[in-house]
Amino acid sequence: MTNERRRIQPRSMNSLFFLFSTGAWVSAALVLRSKNPVHSVFYLVLTFLHASGLLLLQGLEFFALLQLLVYIGALAIMFLFVVMLLDIPATEIVAHQRGTYPVAGLLFLTLLIAIFGVLWQPMEKSPFVTPLLPEVASLPKETFLETSWQAASTAHSPLAQLGVALYGVHVDLLLLASLLLLVAMMGAVALTLKRRVHAPLHDVFVQHSVDFQKVVSKVQA
Repeated sequence: MTNERRRIQPRSMNSLFFLFSTGAWVSAALVLRSKNPVHSVFYLVLTFLHASGLLLLQGLEFFALLQLLVYIGALAIMFLFVVMLLDIPATEIVAHQRGTYPVAGLLFLTLLIAIFGVLWQPMEKSPFVTPLLPEVASLPKETFLETSWQAASTAHSPLAQLGVALYGVHVDLLLLASLLLLVAMMGAVALTLKRRVHAPLHDVFVQHSVDFQKVVSKVQA
């Protein structure tokens, strides 16, 4: 019975991986193909959902939730509100809606099957559980008694390992990426900054050093 479970679980994991990966690249292709920006944002949200499912299959629960909160809960919703504020004619939206319902239904069905497949996994064989120690039932009594509980309690999680690698080993690459983002932000501000040609330049020091008695004159009615 246990051997049959071990054979069934890799097949189900492979099928879930193929479902999530297929849904991800199809959604990404539809993001580029869709001419309506509202539909593109919805396909982008669907791509992020499939990517979160792939992270869950790898046992990275924190990163899957982080992607849901940051990319879907913040960026995608912000894009959606910005796009909805644009003045898009209703005729153009209706024209681009034709023919997209079968594709959207297929993607939704793929995501639904993948979610139910993950939920139907048995808890003791769940791919989400990454125990620090082996299963107690498979251990002899001697091994169970000689287990280092202190080492198991202080073992690093994948999140802690990422923090050590990001802020310790590759801190120079992190600083370089932050400088590149700073240059990109300053370039965007410089490109969008519009200065009036005839507007006088304000010098605060010169304005404060002017004698008010020579500038302000009393006007009598």
